[in-house]
Amino acid sequence: MSCPQEKVVSGPHSAEPPRWVHDSLIGITEIRRIFKLGRTAAYELTHRPEFPDPVPISPRCYRWWASEVAKFAAALRREPAQASAQSAKAPRLPDPDVPQPRQITGKVRTARSRKEAP
Repeated sequence: MSCPQEKVVSGPHSAEPPRWVHDSLIGITEIRRIFKLGRTAAYELTHRPEFPDPVPISPRCYRWWASEVAKFAAALRREPAQASAQSAKAPRLPDPDVPQPRQITGKVRTARSRKEAP
């Protein structure tokens, strides 16, 4: 089975083996397991622009290279750590041009007691 997006060079002069020798194709079920997502969320994830490109198997069947999905997952894990490190360095100040939400001020009263029925 050959992949239409990949050139397979074989013979004594090929420098490295074809990709399918050391990598595997995974489906949406494996992607759901890796990211712990439901079916709809997994499909939404695969349609993100930064998600690896699919390999078409047939007109309605796609697979993804496991190594590319693993790199994407590792990048997602690094993102929150980098964002939290940056936010810890410099506190975010409110933008003066953006209206701030109103805050409730004043004293807190206890609720009135209900009148008991006779």
